[in-house]
Amino acid sequence: MACTGIELISKQQRPYWGRTQDFEQHFEYAGVKVPKGYLWRAAATPFESQLNVMGIVWAKDIHQAPVLLDGINDYGICGGSFYFDHFYRYVDTETIEASGKVAVRGEELCTWILTHYKSLDDIKNNLGNDIGITNEVGYMMGMSVPQHCVFIDQEGRSIVVEPSKPNGFRIFDNPLGVMTNAPTFDWHLNNLKTWLERITNRSYTFDDGEPIEQIGLDESTSGLVGLPADYKPESRFLRAAVNKLMSVEVDDEETLNQIFQLLSAVNTPKGSLRIHGEGETLVAWTQYTAGYDIQKKQLYAFTYDNQNLRMLEFGDPADWASEMAYFSFISKPKAQPFTPQNEWEPGENTI
Repeated sequence: MACTGIELISKQQRPYWGRTQDFEQHFEYAGVKVPKGYLWRAAATPFESQLNVMGIVWAKDIHQAPVLLDGINDYGICGGSFYFDHFYRYVDTETIEASGKVAVRGEELCTWILTHYKSLDDIKNNLGNDIGITNEVGYMMGMSVPQHCVFIDQEGRSIVVEPSKPNGFRIFDNPLGVMTNAPTFDWHLNNLKTWLERITNRSYTFDDGEPIEQIGLDESTSGLVGLPADYKPESRFLRAAVNKLMSVEVDDEETLNQIFQLLSAVNTPKGSLRIHGEGETLVAWTQYTAGYDIQKKQLYAFTYDNQNLRMLEFGDPADWASEMAYFSFISKPKAQPFTPQNEWEPGENTI
């Protein structure tokens, strides 16, 4: 369980977001367009989409019980779901319904948010009154899957949603735009600030909302020297955050590629992260990487076995199907041959 997410703002002040999906089990994945009014029949409490959403679904069988792992909706709310073991606090369905809320499973949290809310403030103001996370067993992994989420809007604001209190949520502003797994988000921020005080001349108050500025090219820093190199969430958060804070500014056409390069520092090769269980050792790996141009509502993705980039556009929902439409992005790689060419214009053959 080693997912990582990074947001970057381009020189033109446009937000982009990317994430890795790392897991130790095989799941089905597909791009989807989910129209407003679609009924999520397999949910703990079946519900309808209030908004149009494009994204990536996952499940053991995505035709039986699809749920959104990441996506973007009509209003440019973009984000995804990440594994959140140990710190989640789910309750029984009866407790949730007695409080007047809808019961959803952990793996359905991202789906509910993207299909219901038009802004980050909408999420902050209404999520805790609308739903609770049930411990009712679902179709995936024989449990209500431990999950927390990150969301970004078209202005580049970011929040983290954690079901870390019973029948409720803790919602954090995310001044950094980085996300991994457990522990809780405030712990990650404080751990990062501790490291930044070691590798720069900065000092922090350790308030949740204080800004964490980019590390300028003229700022004294030892960079990633001494940072842990393992694949645990707290280590990946540090590497992702420091790499992002040291990233050069890039134009719109370069930003998604820069995110993919930053995420390469936390990709999990098969064999490097091992989970020991009863009678077997499971191996986690980076199953796919996705990136979103939030303002253009474009989704890009590639897989562990095929790093050729695939793209899906939001387009006009009036042209969408009346049911969920699936789009495959999983295939074997096809190498393109070198191009025979003996002469170039000045500057044409350089990167």
